Amino acid sequence: MPIEETTPAIVLRARDYAESDRIVTLLTLHAGKLSGIAKGAKASRHRFERKLEPFSHVVLHFRRRPHGQLVFITRAEAADLTQHVLDDDLAKIALGSYMLELTDALTTEESEAAEAYRVLSDGLGALSTRFADAALRQAFEMRLLGWAGFGLEFTRCRICSTLNGNNGDNGAAVYFVVSRGGIVCAKCRPSLPEAAIKMTSRAAMILARLGVLPMGDSPGSEAAGPDGALALARFIGSIIDRRLRSQEFLDSVLPGAGKA
Repeated sequence: MPIEETTPAIVLRARDYAESDRIVTLLTLHAGKLSGIAKGAKASRHRFERKLEPFSHVVLHFRRRPHGQLVFITRAEAADLTQHVLDDDLAKIALGSYMLELTDALTTEESEAAEAYRVLSDGLGALSTRFADAALRQAFEMRLLGWAGFGLEFTRCRICSTLNGNNGDNGAAVYFVVSRGGIVCAKCRPSLPEAAIKMTSRAAMILARLGVLPMGDSPGSEAAGPDGALALARFIGSIIDRRLRSQEFLDSVLPGAGKA
């Protein structure tokens, strides 16, 4: 029999299967993203606390199966892990659902994802203890994209490397080019054939700051505004081949924070 493995995990999505089972997808600290079947999860409160619902933060016990991609989940418990309580506010539920779905879209089964787990845990933790706003959304997007290898550049021009804001005018225009994953300055913009999103120098500087700010400090911080939100939304749309189901709900709750 395969050995039982244990790891902290966050439930990304779950669905009922048969009469009492659940199929669950989780992001784990030590085993990447896993999908597994939890036999009797709907009936057993002893082995499966909270029935493995999305947002659940658990210590996962599982065994790998010789055949098939689904692992066999033997037990899940809260232990001493921080729990993400979001059911007291519609905006928290909307942003939290978006965080789960974006993480799910950017991770692959069993690939190393310890840092993605930490980004998601920090994001949900900030959301649970503070509040939902555009700054937290943008901070989470920047951090998760950075983990996934899409280090967006908002501090200097992608062409000439001129530092953003070097002229001291926060209202000066810069241009975000999706295909280049960063901004170009007004001087270099005419030489590029690609479409670009015009944004203020200040909005770009805010996004750069949110990308390194501790997640818990993000709620209440200044957000990049509609132009910065549009830049992030367009870039995410370029790397994910589908519209996230949670995005429309989130955009209706936090209007102007990310519509493409």
